Amino acid sequence: MSYNPSLEITGNILLVDDLPENLQLLSDLLTTLGYSVRSVTSGRMALKTAKVKRPDLILLDIKMPEMDGYQVCQAFKADEDLRDIPVIFISALDDVFDKVKAFWSGGVDYIAKPFQSEEVVVRLENQLTIQRQKQALQDEISRRKETEEMLYQSRALLTSVLNSVLDGIAAVQAVRDPTTGDIVDFRCLVVNPVIAKLFDRSREDLIGKLVLRKFLERVKPDLFQKLVDVVETGHTLDETINYPVNSNYFYQIIAVKLGDGFTVTLRDNSNKC
Repeated sequence: MSYNPSLEITGNILLVDDLPENLQLLSDLLTTLGYSVRSVTSGRMALKTAKVKRPDLILLDIKMPEMDGYQVCQAFKADEDLRDIPVIFISALDDVFDKVKAFWSGGVDYIAKPFQSEEVVVRLENQLTIQRQKQALQDEISRRKETEEMLYQSRALLTSVLNSVLDGIAAVQAVRDPTTGDIVDFRCLVVNPVIAKLFDRSREDLIGKLVLRKFLERVKPDLFQKLVDVVETGHTLDETINYPVNSNYFYQIIAVKLGDGFTVTLRDNSNKC
């Protein structure tokens, strides 16, 4: 045979035909090409075999005793564990009615006998490729669901921690001038209730907003530039500020670079000053 696909051929194929000579012909062909092949001579054996080890694809004859191919296909489609296995009918029946009935029974393709080996392989590999793509998509969906669940749990844990600590905690991102690249302000990404209370705002009013520069310059004129230096140099800022200004409240501010921004911790040290 001259068929020589560029992609590696693999797959677990179940052949169902009551004539041993037909099974032998297909089995020899597919085994030579690298497929794993199992052969059975009845529909009942096909169902039992598939339950023991799920095939990737089924090549199914129509004219068989006890259960014909249509009944076998319908039985597979009625089984929740087996219904997704693609079934290709391969039969000497070449009437349009037979083909339509095969598709109505749940078949994905139909090959008429006598067949060309190349046709069997191309149709078979086409269905296997579709199955691989479906499986890859399902795997990706599963991974994304797992990632989303982990992210949800992480956010819930982070929120719980942020809401329970006594220190003020926030994370901000630098906002830069598009022309010069200089930092002109900071955008709040994460703010816990302690920080929000100091701003006399709700967390919802602060997250995503540009509020730091004006606030910082009111608290201490050089504080904004010191936080800019944290981002630009990577050096940690650790100093005490008086807020409200001229009050008896003092806070230790610790800022650490994080990406193109920083995290900040505010600790009430009023009783220590």
